[in-house]
Amino acid sequence: MSIVLSHTTAKAVYQAAHSVSAKDIESCSSAAIYESCPSGALLDAAAEWLAKHDVARDANDPLEVMVFDRRNARYAMNCQCHVSSKRFSNSRFIELGEGIFVVGVELCALQAATYLSFRELVEYYFELCGAYSLGTGSSTSYTERFALTSTERLKQFFNSITRCDGLALARKAIQCVRDGCRSPMETAFIMMLTLPKSEGGLGIKGIETDYELQVTAAAKNLTRRRKFFLDAYLKKSRTDIEYNGFYHDAEEDRAIDEERKNALASMGYGIITVSRYSFMHASSFVRVMEAIQRKEGIRPSRLPKDFQIMQEDLRLFVLRRFIEEKKRIQEELRQDSEERQRIDLEKAMLESITLDDPTINEAPAIDDMQIVEPGSPSLNQTSSFTPEGRVFGAGN
Repeated sequence: MSIVLSHTTAKAVYQAAHSVSAKDIESCSSAAIYESCPSGALLDAAAEWLAKHDVARDANDPLEVMVFDRRNARYAMNCQCHVSSKRFSNSRFIELGEGIFVVGVELCALQAATYLSFRELVEYYFELCGAYSLGTGSSTSYTERFALTSTERLKQFFNSITRCDGLALARKAIQCVRDGCRSPMETAFIMMLTLPKSEGGLGIKGIETDYELQVTAAAKNLTRRRKFFLDAYLKKSRTDIEYNGFYHDAEEDRAIDEERKNALASMGYGIITVSRYSFMHASSFVRVMEAIQRKEGIRPSRLPKDFQIMQEDLRLFVLRRFIEEKKRIQEELRQDSEERQRIDLEKAMLESITLDDPTINEAPAIDDMQIVEPGSPSLNQTSSFTPEGRVFGAGN
């Protein structure tokens, strides 16, 4: 008996920090894959394996599994079963443990096209082909790792099959993806350049990421480097698009950037620098994108109607994690500021009271006190609070 993890469960496996794709892949048994049947014991074993290997998932979410015979499908609260009428090569599966298998990276990418939107799919393919993992949450934090696949491998797989759910969307999405992005923010910006104009992107096809460029004799006196790696290289205009995040503010970093700029200029290359600020602010970002449009010869008249609105919508999409993180931080700072103000106010009020204040020991005015004269009838009343009915002031 065996079980094959698929869809979102497989996606979570590959987004774990220590991905199973690092292990040597051996050909799986056809019987183990195509006769798989997710029994209760196997579902428990798979859930235990995921927990042991720190695969992030909600414990209440069902495991998504794949079967190839409808008779082997299992319908339970802890299992979502997908029945596939199409069979794939045994090499498209990886064995995780005894009787536990997972669909391979490329097959997992194809399955993602059945439940992700076009933009989400492009973003996910960038992650698979990049040097980072976002994980399954909505945080902006990420883990550095090797690329799990490449655009070439994904294209070859998608082109090798026919009549499969999500195939058309997968083929469309992979055309917008480039290899080698090193962070989610780099991916966000490259998506603004490669996505179709109908999606708010510039639809630039001649672009390469992490492009290696040898330093020529024209620049050898301007830099000690023998080669540069360009974040995004636009072939048509020979332009290097560089994204500068938090780590380019130091004086040494600025000096390195200036040296690089001068060396590339002497070699006939232009540079457009995109700062984190210009990406996060709409008006600044529009100016950056217009500069790239001019470099690439993209005429405004060739852009769709309401392109600026679509472009801003796409910018908000690719930055959604960062925008939410910024809002969360701002809210924490606001609450912290209010708490400090409250503490400062209480402290000021305490400091305003002094021990030598003559009013501290003043007795209340006589009209404010209750006077009981000796012999008053109230002294001879029985207290309702004494069970014995004792009389106070009776002289016993």
